Amino acid sequence: MNEVMTTAQRRLIERSAWTLVWLAILTTGVDAWGQWSQWPGMGVVSPLLVLVAITGATVLWSVREPSSPTLRNASLITSFATVLLTQGASIASRHLYTTDSAAFNQIATRLFLNGKDPYTASFANAAQLLPTASNYWTYTVNGAHVTQISYPAGSFLLQAPLMALGLNHLPTDWLDLAAWMVTIGLLYRILPSPIRWLAPLLLLASAFVGDFANGGTDALFIPFLIVAVWQWDRFVWSKRYTLGSWLSPVALGVACSVKQSPWFCVPFLLLGIGLEARAAHVNVPRTTLRYALITLATFLVINLPFIAWRPSAWLAGVLLPLHNPLVPDGQGLVTLALHGLTGGVELPLLSVAAALAAVAMLAAMYFWYPIWKRTWLFFLPVVLFIPGRSLSNYLLDFFPVAIVAAISVQRAEPVVAPHWPMWTRRAIVSVPVIGAAAVAIVAFTSAPLTVTVDSVQAASNGQAMQSVTITVHNNSSRPVSPNCMIAFGGDHPSGFWRRSLNQGSLP
Repeated sequence: MNEVMTTAQRRLIERSAWTLVWLAILTTGVDAWGQWSQWPGMGVVSPLLVLVAITGATVLWSVREPSSPTLRNASLITSFATVLLTQGASIASRHLYTTDSAAFNQIATRLFLNGKDPYTASFANAAQLLPTASNYWTYTVNGAHVTQISYPAGSFLLQAPLMALGLNHLPTDWLDLAAWMVTIGLLYRILPSPIRWLAPLLLLASAFVGDFANGGTDALFIPFLIVAVWQWDRFVWSKRYTLGSWLSPVALGVACSVKQSPWFCVPFLLLGIGLEARAAHVNVPRTTLRYALITLATFLVINLPFIAWRPSAWLAGVLLPLHNPLVPDGQGLVTLALHGLTGGVELPLLSVAAALAAVAMLAAMYFWYPIWKRTWLFFLPVVLFIPGRSLSNYLLDFFPVAIVAAISVQRAEPVVAPHWPMWTRRAIVSVPVIGAAAVAIVAFTSAPLTVTVDSVQAASNGQAMQSVTITVHNNSSRPVSPNCMIAFGGDHPSGFWRRSLNQGSLP
């Protein structure tokens, strides 16, 4: 009787979970109706998706075994078709990008294919690929905007084959959409059968597919990062020169060569490899160094031609946020200043607070490894939540990767954790946590400028601003030349406003 009840409960849970997938297909079909003006065919696709979703949900609750491979595969294939039809139609009907990073990738790829170094070129002509370019630039705190490639070479090298084969209509968006679909295919194969419904559900999630099909270039590193964290702990236990001995670090090196976000995973994976090596009673420094060198070698193979071409230009591009700080933006801690809840913020201090938070996480992983081994990737976005740039994609990108890491690693033995007194562990972890909190508080209470809005002159019946008069008080002991940017409540800064008077620095 208990076995029958268990089977019935399992089937009920699986029916409910896969129902969410069909519901996502249904809502995608309903939402796609509004695209008929972009592509008349959507007038047929939209009601067809609605009908298919209704039928699929009905069949799901009619069959005896909801987890049958045929039904699962049909759900997955329908999900892929739904995304390809709706997002593909959107890309095909557009002629411009919706992010400067996507436009930059296309220009960089074209320059590379023409035998030119993308890191020495100006990308100001990316305005031709953007609607109202001022709404899409990445602005710097000195009042300018980014006009150079600011990612490692993999961001455009992986796109080169597509453009070399003649795909010139928004190739970045097509590649990113394909990368997201490949990610879901990997996720579906990796996940255990009872929870494979997670893959199509993530595929259809608007927070992911809506971004990755519309200029979200982060999609390109996610499949590589998934491969990197899949069974990453087997690296220590694998015999030399087998698949497990190089797959994780090579994939990590490729991911790091696409964007800087995967760089934050490197210290945690190296710490984990070291702790696994200690548990396996193998040479800890040698094993950890081997993983690090394979990762670094892969990164260098992809980037070395451009490093050799002009080292300073490559380094300036890859490290651009450090030497040319970007304006604060995002949904993280900095939103307190962006929304006027504080008197401003000292951006470098937020970076220091984020670094201290990362140190605290590494210490916690070291002391409580059996717990953190599965969970560190879920918590990693906290490090990206603190700095002045905490865009939503920074906080979302690691989620599918974290799922793979959590379900694919082996259980860590308790003996791996060092035998330190509990109070000592807590004290060591607490020091950087308290430090991060203290530095963040200082950052929000020591802004160099105090800004007061004196008057606003509206135009077009209040639909636009013609002029804004402000008073800026310098709280610091050094001269400051302020640059003024007005946030209208949108999801992206729309450019700096220039002062009407040719004033100098504030004393």
